[in-house]
Amino acid sequence: MGGSSREGKTKVFRLGFLVNPVAGIGGRVGLKGSDGASTVRRALEMGARPESGERARVALEVLRPVAGRLEIFSYPSDMGEALLVSCGLNATILGHLAPGGTGPEDTKRAARDLADQGVDLLLFAGGDGTARDVLDEVGTLV
Repeated sequence: MGGSSREGKTKVFRLGFLVNPVAGIGGRVGLKGSDGASTVRRALEMGARPESGERARVALEVLRPVAGRLEIFSYPSDMGEALLVSCGLNATILGHLAPGGTGPEDTKRAARDLADQGVDLLLFAGGDGTARDVLDEVGTLV
């Protein structure tokens, strides 16, 4: 990261950061993934807790030493912003989320909005469904 430009200034690396806050929530309680609001609701009733954010925290902690060379773009609330704030990282927050949880369309919209910022890398936390949604929306643009 952060090569030099002709003027000798350090290049700012543009990072898109996205979290699917309910990815895989059903797995620990014997449900298949987290597809659909009813599955998420049932998993929570069975005692499941979201884990994708905490897994993403590991990656963010690694980035903290180079934060001054990053321009981070993310999405509101549990889709990235909350975790970035808790790690002390600044970001430009894009888009909006409707109340009541997130779904595949939110992931797709966020991936598209982040790619439109010209990010060098789109880092996302989620499961197979999240990976499919991101690939379906932005392919290999990022």
